[in-house]
Amino acid sequence: MKPVLDFDRRDFLLSAGGLPVPIERLRMLARARLMFIIPTAVLPTAFFLWSHVPEAWHPQAGRIVALSHSILLGFYIVSSGLLYALARRPRLSTDRSVRIVSWMGIICEVLTTAAYLLGTGSLANHSLAFFIVIIGIYRVVLGFGTGLFALSAVLVTFAACSLLELAEIIPISPLLAAPLVHPAWMDPMFSGMVIAGVIFTSISTFIYANYAENQSIRLHRYITQFVLRRYLPPSLVAKAAKGELHLDAPPERRVVTVMFTDLVGFTALSERLGPTGIGEALNNYLATVADIAHAHGATVDKFIGDCVMMVLGAPEPLPEEEQARRAVVLALAVHDAVPLMSDDPPLQARTGINTGEVVAGNFGSANRSDYTVLGHAVNVAARLESKSEPGRILIGPDTAALLGGDVKLEPTEPMELKGVSEPVIGYFLAAD
Repeated sequence: MKPVLDFDRRDFLLSAGGLPVPIERLRMLARARLMFIIPTAVLPTAFFLWSHVPEAWHPQAGRIVALSHSILLGFYIVSSGLLYALARRPRLSTDRSVRIVSWMGIICEVLTTAAYLLGTGSLANHSLAFFIVIIGIYRVVLGFGTGLFALSAVLVTFAACSLLELAEIIPISPLLAAPLVHPAWMDPMFSGMVIAGVIFTSISTFIYANYAENQSIRLHRYITQFVLRRYLPPSLVAKAAKGELHLDAPPERRVVTVMFTDLVGFTALSERLGPTGIGEALNNYLATVADIAHAHGATVDKFIGDCVMMVLGAPEPLPEEEQARRAVVLALAVHDAVPLMSDDPPLQARTGINTGEVVAGNFGSANRSDYTVLGHAVNVAARLESKSEPGRILIGPDTAALLGGDVKLEPTEPMELKGVSEPVIGYFLAAD
C-alpha cells in the first residue's frame, strides 16, 4: 500500500489540490495587516521616506519614491479593509472577490517594499528579505495560486528595479545623503550574483513551502476522506474539511426518521461461507447499504452486526414529510439490492421505520465518541424491525401519518414492543 505522505516530485512545483480557505483565516490576515503590518512596518516606512527627502542627494527622485510609497499605502489599507469586510460577511464573499482583493494587497506589499528599496538601494538592503517572507506566507495562508502570483510579482518587480538601477536609468539610492557606492555597481559579476541569489532564494522558498503545504493537504485529505468518513456522516466530514466541525457542541433536540434494516438468512450464509467468506460478504453488504443510504440523503448511524441503523433529518435538517418519503424509497432500494448479493442461500432484508423526537449529537468522551441519535423513537424503530417479516417494511404510526395517502399501507394488530409501555399499531408497506 502506498504511504499517505509518499515522496512525490510533483509536490515541489504543482498543486496537490487546494483546501478551502477558512473565512477565519482571511479575517486573521486582514487583522494582521490593519493592526500589525501597517502600524508597525508600512506606515513608519512612509514617515522614514518623507523625513529623508529634505536631506536627499537627489530630492526630486526621492520625492517621487516617497509619494509612490504613500499612494500604494493608501491602496494597501483599502484592500485590507475590503478583505476584512468580505471575511466579516461570508455570504457576500466569493472565491473571485477574495482572490482579487488578496492579489491587490500582494501587489501593494511588493510595490511598497520596492519603493523603499529604490529609495535606499535595491541590491544593498536588508528589506529584500520581505520579498521572501511575502512568498512563503501567501503560499501557506492562501494557497497555490496566490503563492504563485506572489512569486511572480516579486520576481518581476525585483528584476525591473534592479535592472533600472544597474542601467542608471533611475538614480541610485536617491533618499540617502550621498549616492550609494556598493560592489554591486562596481563589479558586474557580483551584481549578477546578487540578482541570481535573490531569484534563487525566492523560487526555493516557494518550492519548499509548496512541497510542505502539499504534504499537509494530502494528510488532511486522507484524514477527512478516508478516516473520518468511516465514522461521521458526510455533512460532518465536509465541515471537518473546512475546519468548521465542533465536536464539543451540545446535543440538540429534533424530529428525525430512523430506519433499521437487517438480513434474513445471514446465519445460514455464515455457516456456509466460514469466517473469511462471511467477512467479505458482510463488508460487501454494509458497503452497498451505506452507498444507497448516502445516495438518498440518509446518515448511516451505526452497524450492529448485519443490522444497519440509518437516520434522515440529522445532522442536516429535513422536513418531516420528506424524511418519511425518503425513508420508504431508501428501504425499497435496499430491499431490491439485498437479494442480488446471494442466491444460495437466498437473502432478504427486513426493515423498521419510525419518526419522532430525539436528541442528536456526539456522545462519548474526549477519547472516543460517536455521532448518533437517542430517544424513544429510536427504540420503537428497532422493535419494529424485529417484528417485521422477511422482505417487508414495517412503518411506525407517526411515519405513516406523514406519508398520508402517498403509499398503500396495511395496518397490523396492536403489537407489544419490548421496552414500550403501550401497544403500537404498525403499518406494512403493501407488496405492490
